Amino acid sequence: MKHCMADNETLGTRATSVILSIGAVKFDLDSDEIDNDGFYASLSIDDQLAHGRTIDESTLVWWMAQDKAAQRVFVEPKQTLESALVSLIDWLGHNKRFMWSNGADFDLPMLTHAFTSYGLVTPWEFWNSRCVRTYRSLPGAKNVPKVEPLVAHNALHDAVAQARHMQAIQAMLKGQK
Repeated sequence: MKHCMADNETLGTRATSVILSIGAVKFDLDSDEIDNDGFYASLSIDDQLAHGRTIDESTLVWWMAQDKAAQRVFVEPKQTLESALVSLIDWLGHNKRFMWSNGADFDLPMLTHAFTSYGLVTPWEFWNSRCVRTYRSLPGAKNVPKVEPLVAHNALHDAVAQARHMQAIQAMLKGQK
């Protein structure tokens, strides 16, 4: 599959923010096929703070108001951001994928910053970055119902829901639904 949806859950909105978790799923834009072997990593806050990443107080307060299921990210087994990034590179397999995220200025730029800060090469070509919000603003796309994640603000569940929504929009645009 040549498309991949990525989602981050974070403790801020800047490129330097602590990343709580990374979720990604490979999918086919022209069918309802989604790879069952998604990527998920829950990350150590302490390790990231030691490497200079930051926490935004208002985002931390926002997290305290979220559903308990979403807050599980704080008690899951953790790994370092660096090891998660290396695992993501391996999971992606090659740099020819179209990388999607919900917004041109958040998930993928934050991941790119993280790869750079650890001296790693970003595993996708910058020209293959795609924005879900832009796609959702295409004529007619606003009429396609959004797909809700099983657990909102779980990076993998959000990535799957966003990929499903993209597939539904694509089907509508092609006159299949």
